[in-house]
Amino acid sequence: MKKSILTLALFAFCSANALEFQEFKGFAHPESVYVDESAVYVSNVGKELAPLNKDNDGFISKLDKNGNVIELEFIKNLNAPKGMSKIADVLYVVDIDILYGFDVKSKKEIFKLPIKNAVFLNDIAVLDNDTLLVSDTGTGYIHKVFLKDKKYENFIHLDSKYGGPNGLLIEKNTLFIAGYDPSDKTGGKIISIDLNTKKIQELSKKIEQFDGIVYDKDKNLLVSSWGKNLQGYIYTLKDNKEIKLDLNPIKGPADMFFDGEYLWVPKMAENALIKVKL
Repeated sequence: MKKSILTLALFAFCSANALEFQEFKGFAHPESVYVDESAVYVSNVGKELAPLNKDNDGFISKLDKNGNVIELEFIKNLNAPKGMSKIADVLYVVDIDILYGFDVKSKKEIFKLPIKNAVFLNDIAVLDNDTLLVSDTGTGYIHKVFLKDKKYENFIHLDSKYGGPNGLLIEKNTLFIAGYDPSDKTGGKIISIDLNTKKIQELSKKIEQFDGIVYDKDKNLLVSSWGKNLQGYIYTLKDNKEIKLDLNPIKGPADMFFDGEYLWVPKMAENALIKVKL
């Protein structure tokens, strides 16, 4: 691949009143970020902002921790890959109605599990080294996947008043969910579910199109919202309040990742990625 294709534009911004961040361009509607000890993985839906199209132009990019591209199409020939998570050397990614696993050393597909009647598989949360939770924003289900057996079961079905389950985050016995209304009529909610009792708790009164959900270094929840008219932003949930991060509006803030120092946010509708210093 030509060097010009591999090189992404880099811009740095810093001011006394706003958060310091860097922006990386040249992606194809990036939806999710996963960061490990040595690399950054970015899922790209493809040339069109069409997250449900089976068009075989989706791929996963690999970057270094500074945001430099190692390989733009590190894993390719996917349809519209979205949420990712990693166990050992296996990167798991959902792609519309299939859960895949790829060995990051060889780039080979080593796991494939179609989810029957799935519509919009969106995010992955690791329960343990053999078990994943996978959200389907389109159907309202969260599936429990058993990796060794290559089987799954329905863990819970959310009432539509919460929106479809989009971003997932597990902390001890609690699953946090960012809700997104796939019909784009009302919106979703931010909720938590007790993994043992399945009791649901609403964490905010806001009803918006929420996407990514992570913890910051102080264990405050950070949640991305698409806002209105592609004027998205990121909330910190702290002391029963929603506080917007001091960033310019983001067109399509999707599935974020916090690496302990930086918040990586896909700007899905801008074909870009930002790295925010927190």
